Amino acid sequence: MRTTITMVALLAMATMAAPPAGAYPNGTGEYVTDAGPFCAGCHSSRQATQFRELPPEHAAQQLVDNKHLAMITKGTGPYEKLSDADRATLVEQLRAVDSATSVTLEVPKTVKQGAPLTATIKVRGGAGPVVGVMLLDSDLRYQSRDPAADGWMISAAPAITGPDGKPQTTWVDKRAAGLGKNVNYVMVYGMKGDAVAKTYGNAVVAYPLTAPTKPGDYTLAAALLYGTEKAAPLSTVKKTGFDLPLGGFAGASGRILFTEAQTVTVTP
Repeated sequence: MRTTITMVALLAMATMAAPPAGAYPNGTGEYVTDAGPFCAGCHSSRQATQFRELPPEHAAQQLVDNKHLAMITKGTGPYEKLSDADRATLVEQLRAVDSATSVTLEVPKTVKQGAPLTATIKVRGGAGPVVGVMLLDSDLRYQSRDPAADGWMISAAPAITGPDGKPQTTWVDKRAAGLGKNVNYVMVYGMKGDAVAKTYGNAVVAYPLTAPTKPGDYTLAAALLYGTEKAAPLSTVKKTGFDLPLGGFAGASGRILFTEAQTVTVTP
């Protein structure tokens, strides 16, 4: 069974000293394997439905307004250095990044057992320079799994079309020699969001699948992981070779956005 990234591993990643030009602090640049959205504890959630199995107060704590934007509004931590006017401007710009960012999933409504099909995920937005895309079995942040757990098989490497419209194999080529490239998680490179210019990148990730062998109703969902603060000058900290978000690792400026879970009926 393919191994899912654990929360401990992803949090430990934040302590690495030399982040490349990826997500803060270094994206998941060295963790080229299957993943689940629960691992990104520093991200804020865009939807309360991601926690519908939990008490409402827990969902409230994880949502963008309370986990991230409230820190800016109150001038907490690194945001203290900003004036009241700048904090208001920054909140407005980050809301604009969220409004411009989307993810969709296209799958057939029915498929024959064991037959090939394609799950196509289209993404737009985020601050960049990377976004993370996952194919999952549900839209629950803490309980979704790799679709393989339900009998789906990702039969080959996901086909990524970058924001330049060209095929991109940067992520899957980082898999070690001899390992399969049929992972449920990919990073898309070259994404760029600008909250001032109101320009954002687009990308497509197509997963080649083989349907489960047992007939029945199954669900598939997509999750998008992206950053926000590096799309706004007020919250971009310039470093040699890379930029960082002003809020840092504890700022919760990253986001997790799900599509709705879609039902696919597998027939004999």
